[in-house]
Amino acid sequence: MRQAVRAATNEIHERLHQHPALAAVQDGAIDSLAYRRLLARLYGFHIAFERAARLKPERSVWLEKDLAALGMSPERRAALPLCRGFPALALPEALLGALYVVEGSALGGVTLARGLEGLVGVGVLDGRRFFTGHQAETGRAWRAYLARLSATDWTAEQQATIISTATTTFALFECWLGGWNDTDD
Repeated sequence: MRQAVRAATNEIHERLHQHPALAAVQDGAIDSLAYRRLLARLYGFHIAFERAARLKPERSVWLEKDLAALGMSPERRAALPLCRGFPALALPEALLGALYVVEGSALGGVTLARGLEGLVGVGVLDGRRFFTGHQAETGRAWRAYLARLSATDWTAEQQATIISTATTTFALFECWLGGWNDTDD
């Protein structure tokens, strides 16, 4: 199942590596204004995702802390736009498809966090909590997700739902990040 989802989402995943803000973070070349705009956009995606998936807030809380560390007030954060258009996530297989995107991005986040050292400071967590995620436990969280994905003999219909929800969630994320530089600061 993992290989099928990976193959179906590979193209969009590769495009996201070229996203201007994410590439700038990777290269350690993002400035504080652009970084705050990126975090605001990520916040709008993740808080909406957690609500749509009925998940306990986690990534959105990390993003709140990062935005606060960068000087964004709670009032300003509350006024940020939220992503809309998530696929239906009530079925376990649909949620697993969407989580492929969210959990997988955490692995890349650890690498991106290193690119933020010049901006927030070496070893500093404030301002890059989202990208450090579960820190040393990030790999374990990804493996736990993969275990859930492969723990069931999914029917062909369920497999199609996993793949389609992963693809739709990736496309929504890519589209949403396209407006990263539109946030007023």
